[in-house]
Amino acid sequence: MFAGLFDQHVIYASHPFIVLEGEDVSGSFSTFDAAEDFIAKKASYTAFILRHEGQKWVIAKDRVVNPLFGPDRWGFIHGKPSGRQ
Repeated sequence: MFAGLFDQHVIYASHPFIVLEGEDVSGSFSTFDAAEDFIAKKASYTAFILRHEGQKWVIAKDRVVNPLFGPDRWGFIHGKPSGRQ
């Protein structure tokens, strides 16, 4: 069991990596890769990964950028590489 503080909240989890969406814990994972895979497949782009470090939770990686807001959004929407013709 892992317990620690993030901001002013005490979070308990069964694994050392968790995914937060807003103020809700969406899942607990044994590896960073599993947490990242969860975000890519099921979570929203507001989610981010925390890892347990001593008595606190720290951000393991910044939020994933929604591809609709990035420079390659045309290719993402149309399933084609950018470089429109």
